[in-house]
Parts: sequence; C-alpha cells; structure tokens
Amino acid sequence: MFRFYKAALSGEITTPLCAEYKSAWRKCGDDKEMLVRLVMKEQSLPYFFAHCYQNKGLSKEYILSEFGDYINGKYTGVDVDGVIGNYKTELYVGYNGDLSVSGDVLAVMWATIPSMKIPTCKAVKIYCACGSEVHLSCDGYNSVIVMLFDDSKIILDDVDKESNVTIYKYSDKASVELGKFCLKEPKVFNKELRL
Repeated sequence: MFRFYKAALSGEITTPLCAEYKSAWRKCGDDKEMLVRLVMKEQSLPYFFAHCYQNKGLSKEYILSEFGDYINGKYTGVDVDGVIGNYKTELYVGYNGDLSVSGDVLAVMWATIPSMKIPTCKAVKIYCACGSEVHLSCDGYNSVIVMLFDDSKIILDDVDKESNVTIYKYSDKASVELGKFCLKEPKVFNKELRL
C-alpha cells in the first residue's frame, strides 16, 4: 500500500495525483473505511483499476486480505462522491456468484458474475475491470451505464425493449456480447482512458 501511495504521489506510475487527491489520500491515513470510500469515488475507480490491472497498484490477494470487511456485499458506501441523497456504491473484488443490484454504482474487479440482475425501474452505473466477466439482465424500464476496462467482458443476456444500456469501452480488448434475449441494442462508445 505504501509503495502504491508513493508511486502515485511521485508520478512514477502515471501523471502525479492532483493536490486535491494527494490531500484526500493523506487524510485517510491507515483508516481502511476512508481508503475504500476514496477508491469508490467515480473519479478514483479508473485510476485504481488501471494500476491494479497493470500490477502497479494493489493485488487481488492484498485487497481480499486487508479490505475484506469492505467488499463483496459487506459494505455499502453512501454518498462517497458527495452526492447527497443516499447514493449507494459497492465494490466487489474476486467475487464469483450471482448479484442483484440494489445500489446506484457497482464496481467489480477480477470477478465472474454469471447473473447480475437489475430490478425494474432502476438506473445504475456498473464499472467492470481486471478481466471481469459479467452477465447482465434487466427487468425493464432500466437505464444502465457500463464502464468497461482492460480485457473485461459484459454479456447482455436479457435486456427488455424498455431498457437503455450505454457502454463505454476504455480498451480495445474489452468486449460486449449480446445474448439471445437481448431485445434492445446497446449504445457502445470507444473512449480513451486518461489518467
């Protein structure tokens, strides 16, 4: 953790962190909950994902052993981005199993999700990284935004005509597949990952 922190501050692994993030990271100290909340910010996730995937950040094993109380459904970050109104974010690392989305932002790393269900009339953002594979099902009247990184994959197994799915691919290796019950074509955009 200390090595990742020093590399981030110095710009050794990318452009140096801005003053705001240096200060925020420093304030976290050794407080694990504060560190997880900092990672859960939507502005932090791409940076964190990219460096973990490139073996320049934290390893899956380290996250599981040191932050196990704050991942995989054991912790929900509320208003981590400063959005007031019970805005919920969850982080799943090395998770293998089905999920039913209840929050507003869901981030997965090194995960295999055979079934991720979005309930009716739900808007959600999904961040998918570190070689994760997610099978997505929408029950209808959904608005889903997927941020897809590295060689991760999203499979739209079951998407109703009334649902809207927008996917931003931040890597040429990232892939999108449509299942036979995907009744609505997603909007897919290729984006450049800027750290």
